[in-house]
Amino acid sequence: MNTAPVLATTDLSIVVGFLLIVTLVGYLLSKVAARSLDDYFLGGRNIPWWILGVSTSASNFDISGTMVIVAVVFSLGLRGFLVEIRGGVGVTLAFLLVFLAKWLRRSRVMTSAEWMKIRFGDGPQGRAAHLLSALSNIALSLGMIIYFAKGSGKFLAHFLPYSELTCTSAMVGIGFFYTVMSGLYGVVFTDLIQMILLAVTAIYVALKGFALSPSVTLPSGFLTLGLTIPNSLGEALLAKAPTTWSPIFGAFGICVAMWLGRTVLEGMGGVGGYTDQRFFAARNEREASLLTLEAITLAILRWAMVAGLVVMGYHVLAQGGPAAELISGDAEQVLPVVLAMLPVGLKGVVLAGLVAAAMSTFDSTLNAGASYVVRDVYQAYIAPNAAGPRLIRVSRLATVALCLGGIALAAIVPNINQIWGLLTMGIGAGMFTPLFLRWYWPRFNGWGFAAGTAAGLVAALVVNTALAWPLYWAFPTVIALSLLAAVAVTLLTPAIDDAQLIRFYSQINPWGFWGRIARLAASQGRWNDANRAARSSERFRDGVSLVFALPFQVCVLLSAMTWVFRAWSSFYLFATISLLSGGGLYLTWYRNLKSPAACANDEAEQSRLEQR
Repeated sequence: MNTAPVLATTDLSIVVGFLLIVTLVGYLLSKVAARSLDDYFLGGRNIPWWILGVSTSASNFDISGTMVIVAVVFSLGLRGFLVEIRGGVGVTLAFLLVFLAKWLRRSRVMTSAEWMKIRFGDGPQGRAAHLLSALSNIALSLGMIIYFAKGSGKFLAHFLPYSELTCTSAMVGIGFFYTVMSGLYGVVFTDLIQMILLAVTAIYVALKGFALSPSVTLPSGFLTLGLTIPNSLGEALLAKAPTTWSPIFGAFGICVAMWLGRTVLEGMGGVGGYTDQRFFAARNEREASLLTLEAITLAILRWAMVAGLVVMGYHVLAQGGPAAELISGDAEQVLPVVLAMLPVGLKGVVLAGLVAAAMSTFDSTLNAGASYVVRDVYQAYIAPNAAGPRLIRVSRLATVALCLGGIALAAIVPNINQIWGLLTMGIGAGMFTPLFLRWYWPRFNGWGFAAGTAAGLVAALVVNTALAWPLYWAFPTVIALSLLAAVAVTLLTPAIDDAQLIRFYSQINPWGFWGRIARLAASQGRWNDANRAARSSERFRDGVSLVFALPFQVCVLLSAMTWVFRAWSSFYLFATISLLSGGGLYLTWYRNLKSPAACANDEAEQSRLEQR
């Protein structure tokens, strides 16, 4: 046991009350979710976009990630924002907003692994790509569950007189119950409740940090968004960072380039995991895009809260005492230390909000992970004739297995940042190259995807764990080996049948080197000159929109942070860029979204083509 102070009765009642509410919601939705596999994992593709958008944002607003982000910004200042380009900023949402969300929705599948059959066909190479994608996404989901379990246990152990493992087991048990009962319905509707608590928490913390800013002295260079770390700042802050971060201090600019490269690859190729599930579940491609805009906007709350927590952390540091010593020894303790000092009642609300953040990430990951097990392994290869109640039972058993595996493995993970780094720049990096090539290179086939994914995952585990190479060696090595395997195997094996490529290109309209396939499709009468011009115009507008979407997303988040820090010159700069890029995005993207009627016509046409 630890020596954590017991929560006041009021605070504990607030947290317990929240957990009872989300459990009740999950139970009430269980009958709806049990109607079919489509209902259980995609909500029947009938959930409003604004609820899916809230759920997407809440799922990215977790305790573990927040602890890491606060620790990085506390240690590096605004440069910590550059560190979190590796995944915490969520820049991939800009790519999803403009084009990737609608591409995913047009695929009309249940999982990212099932998508492989749309691209590579249902023959041997399509099944190979499908199976490798399923297994890699299951591994990624399990890693995210470990990440959740480790961070939640570490966080709650600061407030409760129990071990990390006990706290983890309690959190996982509650999240497991409503997720296994109600599937995606339970996930998104409990996320809606959780987001209300998160918003209250974030607004309070941001305003508190803003009020404290004038009385807090931040280190020299803290508010500089640079690619190098001055020695004076680095030496002072390194003492407050986990030892696993030390390599970034010596090659910060190179590491930022690696993080940015990772983000672009992921944004252009897709993320998989639980994120894609929201877009598959959207009613149509218009709503898939709109939910992404909402998720970007709601992310402002998280980054304003991060800045507020950092200011409050430096306020604690200035006061001295045991709390200051704890922060100095481990920057990941900033979040729990600051929250422990809040007044009774308010502490319960904020703690419930952060518990909500943890639950929203966990339930999304758990539900998506189970979908890969059931849809892409069990139903595809073990029991293809299974249906109805049997599949729901297997879905619940898969959920149990993922839970137990995550708890067991969390017990041996040393710290949150290590597992987060392995997920984003290790296992994730091993999947990026094949995911990128699948959209843009028509010659790329299922054998190449399977080989590139397998090589990338093995390389990622070896260089990041067994060899423990620093980021600036590990990341390019993983990418290079994955690319080499993917390209070599593709060129050494037969190409995909043109008919399959024509179906894919006609359905999705992706960017890339599809000229020959487009001409073949046109020669078969798939579309007339007007339709061909419209398809070309769409791709051009999407490219222009991306130019506005990237600075818009980055600058709105930096605006929120610099406002809390009262860094007014930076705030005015980022706010101006946000307004200008937002206006450009309105003109090039929002005004050109398809109407609901046009989306319905497209769905009907796609159904007609599939029946031919």
